[in-house]
Amino acid sequence: MRDEQDKLLDRLLLTARAIKPDTAACEENFETRLMARIEERRNSRALWTFWTWRLVPLFSLIVIIVGIGNIVIDPDRSNDLNALSTSGYEDNLTTTLLGGG
Repeated sequence: MRDEQDKLLDRLLLTARAIKPDTAACEENFETRLMARIEERRNSRALWTFWTWRLVPLFSLIVIIVGIGNIVIDPDRSNDLNALSTSGYEDNLTTTLLGGG
């Protein structure tokens, strides 16, 4: 009885493997649907991401103008670049370490 059931099951599985599924309906207009979905996602981007990259040159120009203005207008500017980073730092550090605060 068990052997007969195994043979029946083998024939059933062999028949099931022989039947190829019809995928024509899924494949029809696949490229069109895919491109429509990509275009939909491209159009649904947030508005700020679109304008962020458009405004980068403007903000860069503002930074350059402010930098040049800072160099030209600042009368107390020192020619020593190291003085900019260390002015007053040692005194503040010593006071903090010795004062315990």
